[in-house]
Amino acid sequence: MKLELGYTPDFEVRRVAYSCAGAGRFSVLYLSDLHLTRCGGPLVARLIATIAELDPQVILLGGDYLDGPGGVAHFRRLLRSLAARPHVFVVAGNHDTWFGLTQIKQLVATHGLTWLGAETIEIQLAGQRIAVSGKGAPGPTAGVNFSILCLHQPAGLPRLSAGHHLAFAGHLHGGQLVLWRSARGLYPGRLFYRWNILQAQLGPCLCVISKGLGDTLPVRYNCPKDVVWVQVNPSSSAT
Repeated sequence: MKLELGYTPDFEVRRVAYSCAGAGRFSVLYLSDLHLTRCGGPLVARLIATIAELDPQVILLGGDYLDGPGGVAHFRRLLRSLAARPHVFVVAGNHDTWFGLTQIKQLVATHGLTWLGAETIEIQLAGQRIAVSGKGAPGPTAGVNFSILCLHQPAGLPRLSAGHHLAFAGHLHGGQLVLWRSARGLYPGRLFYRWNILQAQLGPCLCVISKGLGDTLPVRYNCPKDVVWVQVNPSSSAT
């Protein structure tokens, strides 16, 4: 168990395997809740290195990027590192609305990344049709082989996840202080928030909840920060 104080760049790569017939083989990386301040440089540097190492085909940014103007330069650096990648999708968190959603959207557009609004985006991966949606978008159309839902807050997942194969959310930070954990979730946060868990299967949809990468109140105990790396139909040699 570890007590973490301050703005550290430490995080774990939470690896998840998902099998789905007919979806091809690819990987999805979800990162959320950076809460960047002027101290965010080391975190962004490690994120850039981790993304280069994992080389995911799809990258999802799940919101809450900034906790102050000092974090803008670090966020811009992260977006610049992603600009050459073809399938990077971005949604907003509640902190982004407070900070200034217009500025966040402008930064995303400047670097050519895809903002997930009220529409579902279809891409081609591994010869298959893959749909990527945010909150409020319609479900995938007929003929889509695999559907991904990218959220910030996990509230409403039973309804929102319908029709999707994978759903991602963050926002809860794992509760930040974890005194015990079980198959039902991370405690004591699970006593107050239904979705203070790591993952859940809702019908055919695997819902994965990130513990985030930063905190407005930078204190954690036994709750390592994370990015979530899902390998869809991994080869037998993949780890």
